[in-house]
Amino acid sequence: MKLKKKILSILSAAALALSLAGCTLPGTQTADTDFYNAELDYEEAELSTNGVVNYAWSIKPAVQAENMIVFDGSQIDPDSPYYNDMYERIAIICQNGQYGFMDYKGNLLAQPKFKYYLLDPCGQVVLYNVTDEKHNVREYCTMDKDGHITTDYTPTTGTRVKYYYDVDNKKTYISRESDDWKVQVFDGKNSVVAEKADVSEEYGRIEVIESDSAIKQYGLVADNKVLLDFEYTGFYAPRYKSTEITAVALEKDGKWAYFNEKGDELIKFNCEAVYSSYNGELTDAIDSGHPYLFSEDIVAVSINYSFGYYNHEGKCLVRSSEFSQARPVHHGKAWVCSDGLWGVIRFGDEEAEPEEIITITSTATTTTTWATWATTTTSDDNDSSESEWSDTQPAWTDEPSTTDPYIPDDDSQPVWSDTEPVWTDPPVETDPPVIPDPPEIIE
Repeated sequence: MKLKKKILSILSAAALALSLAGCTLPGTQTADTDFYNAELDYEEAELSTNGVVNYAWSIKPAVQAENMIVFDGSQIDPDSPYYNDMYERIAIICQNGQYGFMDYKGNLLAQPKFKYYLLDPCGQVVLYNVTDEKHNVREYCTMDKDGHITTDYTPTTGTRVKYYYDVDNKKTYISRESDDWKVQVFDGKNSVVAEKADVSEEYGRIEVIESDSAIKQYGLVADNKVLLDFEYTGFYAPRYKSTEITAVALEKDGKWAYFNEKGDELIKFNCEAVYSSYNGELTDAIDSGHPYLFSEDIVAVSINYSFGYYNHEGKCLVRSSEFSQARPVHHGKAWVCSDGLWGVIRFGDEEAEPEEIITITSTATTTTTWATWATTTTSDDNDSSESEWSDTQPAWTDEPSTTDPYIPDDDSQPVWSDTEPVWTDPPVETDPPVIPDPPEIIE
């Protein structure tokens, strides 16, 4: 094990020397792939709670980035005729304050050269630059539903909604952006997060009477019945999916908790908002910090400014102190950050996916490369396995860190459990450390 760490240190030093000498580093799509050693990055399994492995590495931490942005899908309309599932298959990589695309193998699909990003309500992930601020002219980079990078993008129409509840007449109301925020009686039976309000129904018109309080109060209601009283100051809820599928997050005293559609608490009030859960201008507001919601019955949570995962029953799947950053799960995989480097973990067995032709388009040239969406499954022992990489290499910064990719300190075998995983209680909350302001994402 010490020998492996020594090898990695030598590799990092060599990379730094190449950078200072002006040579091209991996990640710039050259033919030289010797530096990126898949054998070192694909070691099997990390022990999780109580010696039971609840996840394994698909890519050991090796990608250097300021941020990896992944969307939980709660703000996407699955019934849109323009539905695009690429938000599940790619991540936005941020390097030097610029954004690009990377897949779950570590293939760089679009160079980080865009200043802004957004998530379209249909699921399309879009990068862009403003080329003419006065006339709002933009240069786009996005991925179509067939998996091709393109510069063509037409925004689709979303349907933002607000719910209100009048405690006097015990009625729920809905207001839709598509109807110019006209207030109407809500006759749905599903659970929704509503704002406490005085609503006037006079002369055939329904109007919300603005509260004198600067702090809005939210609660959970269903079929005109209050499930959770109006004692919460913030919320994050699915826009199109039902609460039963993904739950809701409510804020009180600066902390967040998760509740199911019946109002049962799933995760206690010890979670923080996640800056990278910002979805972009079409589906979110940059000043409305919030945590992630569930995707594939798993949620990435931040507790005491470190990350782990919980399942839909509110059980701790991966302890919250496991990663410095963690992102939503898609197709059983998730981007996480450990020791300053990003990698991909998986829950369950590796699933092979079909190859896609990815067309990488820039303002200068257009090239086509084959990209296999899934990596080769690692073995269940400590034997290293080979992986099939496309010609596009993982992204590195201009000056690679000398921090080695994570390797366990001992030579113990991973412990796999054929039974139900052993869950742990949420960690005891401590005073949060001082966190520097996050980098600017959207102006």
